[in-house]
Amino acid sequence: MNDSRLRDLVLVAGHAAFKSNVAGVPADIDSDDAWVLQPFQVGEPPFYVEHIRRGVVLAANNPVALLLFSGGRTRPDSGEWSEAKTYHEIARATEFWIPDKLKTTRDGLAARTDLENFARDSFENVLFGICRFQQLVGSYPRTVTVASWAFKSARFDLHRAAIRFPAYRFRFVGVNDPLDLSDALNGERKALHSFSGDPFGSGADLSGKRLKRNPFDQVHTYRECPGMREFFTFMADPGNSEKPYGAQLPWEDPTG
Repeated sequence: MNDSRLRDLVLVAGHAAFKSNVAGVPADIDSDDAWVLQPFQVGEPPFYVEHIRRGVVLAANNPVALLLFSGGRTRPDSGEWSEAKTYHEIARATEFWIPDKLKTTRDGLAARTDLENFARDSFENVLFGICRFQQLVGSYPRTVTVASWAFKSARFDLHRAAIRFPAYRFRFVGVNDPLDLSDALNGERKALHSFSGDPFGSGADLSGKRLKRNPFDQVHTYRECPGMREFFTFMADPGNSEKPYGAQLPWEDPTG
């Protein structure tokens, strides 16, 4: 892509992917049948589609934004379908919900839409999304807007703070909440507790979950992004979870 006109990142965090035997986007994308779902995700595909649509709207309203769908091949039953590929193909199949009379707008948005295919959790959605922007555009984003479950607002701000992305350049858009919000909030409290003590997810609990969500042993390429090799090495050491990273990160303001 390498489009230097793009300045901002609109990131849609993935939550599930199609089954490996799904050849293309089904006519009924809201049905559970095409998706690999955990028991607590039953009935959620319509909510995921709304996440995709909100990302489309946010990016369509900002002509210098890159729309990025983020999420890896996290389940063995999904085969070649990553979460990002699933979301991206839905956007393409629906023609971004933009009518033919606005074809120029639709084509322009399609040209500035891409995938981040490695993230295994919400922390990686944010960090990998920023790095993927750099790979595609040639610079780091001026602003980051994340679209996801509304109940995850505090978690995404925790991730933003962990990588020291400036708060005034970060926006979280809570699109909706799942059917069983009470159960989701119980799980979220546990996730917040885990990430509060292990902000990079390098400890046994969170890194173990990432291993389980990488059944195809994929290795990301973001260490090669400018200014990132040392930071990835730092984050990989669980002993650094409460230590400040000593160098300036490439998206930080010089004045801090």
